[in-house]
Amino acid sequence: MVAITRRQFLRRSALAVAGVGLVPPRLVIKGPAKKVLILGAGMAGLAAGYELSKLGHDITILEARTRPGGRVFTMHEPFADGLYAEAGAARIRDNHNLTLKYVKAFNLPLEPFYPADLKAVRFDRGSREEVPISGYTDAMTRNYGGELGDGPEIWHQIKGGMDLLPKAFAAQLGDKIQYGAAVVRIEQDAKQATVKFVKDRTTQTLTADVVLCTIPFSVLRKLELPALSSRKKDLIKRTPYDAVSRVYLQTKSRFWETNGLNGFAFTEGAIEIWHPTWSQPGPRGILMSYARPTEADRITKLKENERISETLGQLDSIFTGLRLNFERGTTKCWLEDEWSRGAWGFVGVLEAVKASEPDGRIYFAGEHLSPWYSWVQGALSSSLRAVKLIDSTADV
Repeated sequence: MVAITRRQFLRRSALAVAGVGLVPPRLVIKGPAKKVLILGAGMAGLAAGYELSKLGHDITILEARTRPGGRVFTMHEPFADGLYAEAGAARIRDNHNLTLKYVKAFNLPLEPFYPADLKAVRFDRGSREEVPISGYTDAMTRNYGGELGDGPEIWHQIKGGMDLLPKAFAAQLGDKIQYGAAVVRIEQDAKQATVKFVKDRTTQTLTADVVLCTIPFSVLRKLELPALSSRKKDLIKRTPYDAVSRVYLQTKSRFWETNGLNGFAFTEGAIEIWHPTWSQPGPRGILMSYARPTEADRITKLKENERISETLGQLDSIFTGLRLNFERGTTKCWLEDEWSRGAWGFVGVLEAVKASEPDGRIYFAGEHLSPWYSWVQGALSSSLRAVKLIDSTADV
């Protein structure tokens, strides 16, 4: 078999995924209503719960965290003046049809991710260049092989924070979501699937006709999984997850704007610098770094104060005066997140189809099973595929 690249896989998958669309709200259930237990209230679990509920199935979602969204996480603390910045998913592209359909369905406001005014800074061509924002996205194209940077016009963000999307799903699902419920064991037999979880320091058990597991494989591999085949467990064990680190620096003013800069930069080491507060009111601002492997692995090993101090020095060399305006800092490193253990993962182009197949009564969804891994779009496309499988199965 000839190996294919991720981009080729995306192109070949586009028609199939586009055909999934949103599940029609009055789709007739092809089999009897099922009791479905969904593991994880990230974007895949929330979308699945929302659509399966509309189809008449009895769903319960178990979420280890005390909030919905998983790796969609908008940070409001410890920032002042109501400022916020994204710790996880931050950008929506024009061709991410499923993400945009849900954004529209919940009447969430969109705004451009990048500012149109002032200049960005790039260092990836050997010297400091002050460029329009299209020069910044060109740097992404140059360094990320075109998978991220095709122009500023294709990028959106949710005004008020990306976590408004999972919160909108959660509001619809209500008490169907149990928070603080950490799954520890998944079992199944000929009649039902059983999940054991810890909530309020007590081990509890729920049974269902079907389990939809959206837990990242990086976390799932740590659980007791007698329900799964050896092949599936081996795939879960082998799936790699990447590091991402973000360091946030709050400033008492947006001094860089007086120098004609918009706060975005692309470093020589391919680290993105964002100004997430460019469209938010107030005099204060936030500059943040966004590092991927392998730089993120190195940063993760540092102590919190070291991450902040190092980033402060690096960014002060780009935006002179940062040290004088710096007020406080914080960080987010996804490898050390207990319920993620990585920013994103992908089973691989040769394994994606088989990895998405159910294992008895256990179904799977998540961005790690989609060619759009690392995107909300990937979680949603994988989720809706699982919804159709569960709904169309007359008996399990």
